[in-house]
Amino acid sequence: MSKGGAIAMVVAAPVIGLAALVVVVFTIVIDGGNDRASASACAAIGPAVAVQTGQLPDRIGAYSGEQLQNAASILSIGRQRGLDRHAQQIALIAAMTESGLRDLDGGDRDSAGLFQMRPSQRWGTHDQITDPQYAIGLFYDRLTAVPGWEAKAPGEAAQAVERSAFPDRYATHLPEATELMDGLSGADVAHVSSTDQGLACSRGRGLASGELATGEHPPTGPHAEQVAQVIAFAKQQLGKPYRLGGAGPDSWDCSGLTKVAYAGIGIDIDGGHSATTQWRNGVARGQMHPLSEAQPGDLIFWGGDGAWHVGISLGGDVMIAAPKVGDVVKVQKVWGQPNGQVWRPVDGLG
Repeated sequence: MSKGGAIAMVVAAPVIGLAALVVVVFTIVIDGGNDRASASACAAIGPAVAVQTGQLPDRIGAYSGEQLQNAASILSIGRQRGLDRHAQQIALIAAMTESGLRDLDGGDRDSAGLFQMRPSQRWGTHDQITDPQYAIGLFYDRLTAVPGWEAKAPGEAAQAVERSAFPDRYATHLPEATELMDGLSGADVAHVSSTDQGLACSRGRGLASGELATGEHPPTGPHAEQVAQVIAFAKQQLGKPYRLGGAGPDSWDCSGLTKVAYAGIGIDIDGGHSATTQWRNGVARGQMHPLSEAQPGDLIFWGGDGAWHVGISLGGDVMIAAPKVGDVVKVQKVWGQPNGQVWRPVDGLG
């Protein structure tokens, strides 16, 4: 897996592939959390959906072209095999996570294809696993061989097949999997609601002005007003696409979003434009605090002293960030292993 450029935003190195984060535009996804809770919130139920005949839509959410063709193949092959919506959804979130629904020629180590399968792990030859029909069929074979897969949460079932180092990632794609199933079939894919872990699965759920995201804490302390302005600005960008080097107004990368949000209250956190520079500026200014004491507005980093990702804490384990290429600005749970300290830029206000 490449560690340079935009690809550095991808931190998962699963046994059979990459992990990617993608959400539907204007849908807020609360990342991570308990996968069983997410299943109760978003699991598709009922018989398999059939892909509508005729030309596929140009776009559904963040997906288009090859991605929609591959999603349609996943649904069609699942139906042909007599599987249900649950199985279709599991296969969709696995391919979304591993490849962004693209038939990749390579990946982490010898991983390749829609599901980032590995020849060295006896998934087939490179030519086979980069054939979507073969890969989809093999995924369903492996899924249905998992004891009790039918009763597992979608993310748990996907993990049982993929064996990723970051098992919680699969469940984060449940909302847009539902959207894809709806959009490609014309059906309303059923799912039940749940407030467990604050996973927001309903499509089109935005934040009204001043509304707190699930799990978010309101700013407190002497600089609460300024922090609220930073967060309000970031929320105004929800749903806008990630673009490496983006600093608004229509697209963002992680450090561009944090830089401009803080510039709005008169704090220059980065004379350049990088998460690394922002991390080192925070350290140099002596404004670092333990991650365990993160407050709304604090900047959370990944990658040690060479930080390659940054997000804005909303308090607790929730943040807002521009994650990666193909994704959008969104609210998500703090994931993986962030740096042990956060930067509180408002400390400089005195």
